[in-house]
Amino acid sequence: MTNNNYTPQDQAQPNASTKNAITLFIIDQSGSMEPLKAATQESHSAVIAKIKQESIDMPTLHQYTNTWAFGHHQVVEQQPLTKVVASEFYPELSLRCIGSTPLFDGIGRACSDLEMRLQNLGFSSDNTLVTVAVFTDGEENSSRTYTQAEVKRLVTRLKTKGWVFNYYGTDVSVEEMKERLSFDDGMMMAKNPTSFKMAMHDFAAKSTLLKGDWIKMDKDDFDALRDS
Repeated sequence: MTNNNYTPQDQAQPNASTKNAITLFIIDQSGSMEPLKAATQESHSAVIAKIKQESIDMPTLHQYTNTWAFGHHQVVEQQPLTKVVASEFYPELSLRCIGSTPLFDGIGRACSDLEMRLQNLGFSSDNTLVTVAVFTDGEENSSRTYTQAEVKRLVTRLKTKGWVFNYYGTDVSVEEMKERLSFDDGMMMAKNPTSFKMAMHDFAAKSTLLKGDWIKMDKDDFDALRDS
């Protein structure tokens, strides 16, 4: 399900001659996220603004974003895969916080959809870095399509294509999520707006460093650095 109120100004297109970086946000919009809604939306906009600045600072890197939200047995594409252009306007994320937490469905659906879309558009894993960031204030409790084992297999497979997975949550430690779902990194948060803003800032900072390494290295050297 796509938010039809959002019309991308520049459709995503691969560029074979330069490197590409794609940021995939997967954000909780279950009922318990209501007190954190404003901070999450504002922080998401701040990360988009940072990526827009990076498009100026790193002109040889073509950047794209894609944002999904999950809650109340639903997984919704909030903002479609779109090329980031510094001069373009991007509407704010609009969360509708209600119901339970289908975390596994959110990860599974968003990642599977993006993988298929990148293949259809002709993106290559040789010159495309995908960074995934999951933000949630609770644990899985209502997925209907994906199990934990299925999500872990999906994440493990996508990591062989160079995808990087980050988990920002409140009830489960990052170390536990590394074991459960094979995630790479992240941060444990408190259930308050300040902590969620700090988490978004942490992700943005780590992502900038990662992309800086990505544009300077060939894929083999980059993969070796990540695995070291």
